Amino acid sequence: MLGREGLFALFLAAATVLAVVFLDRPVALYCAGLARWRWVFQGLAMPSLLALPGAGVVLLVAALRRWGGLGPVGRVWLLMSLAAVVACAAKDELKWVFGRSWPWAWLKAGVYGFRPFTDAIYYGGFPSGHTAYVSAPLCVLWVLAPRGRVVWAGVILLVMIGLVGANYHYVGDVLAGLLVGMLSAWGTLVLMRRDA
Repeated sequence: MLGREGLFALFLAAATVLAVVFLDRPVALYCAGLARWRWVFQGLAMPSLLALPGAGVVLLVAALRRWGGLGPVGRVWLLMSLAAVVACAAKDELKWVFGRSWPWAWLKAGVYGFRPFTDAIYYGGFPSGHTAYVSAPLCVLWVLAPRGRVVWAGVILLVMIGLVGANYHYVGDVLAGLLVGMLSAWGTLVLMRRDA
């Protein structure tokens, strides 16, 4: 039987499909009309730019300490960092597998749809990498620091709004990115669980 997380993953998968079919182009077209507010949306998406450099710093510190002596807080930082790196690797492969066009490719060149296994410049928007690697560490915190769930969810939501509003991604891209981030966090937590 699926738990809440499994049900939410299924919901995200279904919502992604529905967004691709019904929402993505109308929302991208609407957001194109908000070009003067693009700087606001870019600002909302900024936290996603901190995830991978932050993960790199944490992993470097952990390696210098030889993975020991991190303590409980350091272990949480390490789990968050590993989840971000896993999400980044997963999204890279998935972008190539799905080969989905970007909103700018549709708006400027009329290129829309999926073209699996291509490396053409017009494709690579699905899933959203920024959503994946900002949500992965925050999903780790969702589990390990549940008192901050409103904050963790709020940051993820603001990044997703920023990415869609600035027309960097379609709605379906960010929903799929959230799914990748959530699954990366779950996998990291399962694999790194310490036996008591």
